[in-house]
Amino acid sequence: MKIQHDVLGMFATNCFLVSGGRPGTCILIDPADEGKRLIARIKKEGLAPEAVLLTHGHYDHFLAVPLLQETWPDLPVYCHPLDCPEEKEEHDMGIVFPTVSAFSHVRPLSDGQRLCLAGFDIAVMHTPGHTPGSVTFFIEDAMFTGDFLFCGSIGRTDFAGGNFSQMKDSLKRLVKVEGEYRVFPGHEKMTTLQREKKENPYLKYL
Repeated sequence: MKIQHDVLGMFATNCFLVSGGRPGTCILIDPADEGKRLIARIKKEGLAPEAVLLTHGHYDHFLAVPLLQETWPDLPVYCHPLDCPEEKEEHDMGIVFPTVSAFSHVRPLSDGQRLCLAGFDIAVMHTPGHTPGSVTFFIEDAMFTGDFLFCGSIGRTDFAGGNFSQMKDSLKRLVKVEGEYRVFPGHEKMTTLQREKKENPYLKYL
């Protein structure tokens, strides 16, 4: 498995391009912004995206989707239904942003779901707290946690839809996950699950 990492957009969001499964295909996790840059990278690698996976429905994690779907019109976008509102746009900082519901080919995610995409077996864990529909993806020895788990910290729960009680429950599930995983969060640097269990104060004292 090859994981390529870009930091995109005004919120410095991590986007991950995962390839090395089925030849010529890839997965995009949280294509945050700068669609032209992402498309150029994908084409330079000789790849075609088989799916977009969203860890949650905040716009700073998917603003490249419209350009991606212009280039690959049948490209599916996977997101938990609880992060797919009825409205197709939201207003923030005086700017109009799309919601996940504005995209085509949106497919639902659920806890315990298994996906087979681009030659990878992908496990989905519903990890609400930052948003109602936050999920974590497990691919081989990698976890893609979005804004649920960070290096030394966790996601905020004071935004609309955030819930600290749900976050605690999700973290309790996380500490029961066995095995050594690399952790690829939605912002800032990478870490490991083993390190977070030992050093992250939000996990140590559950």
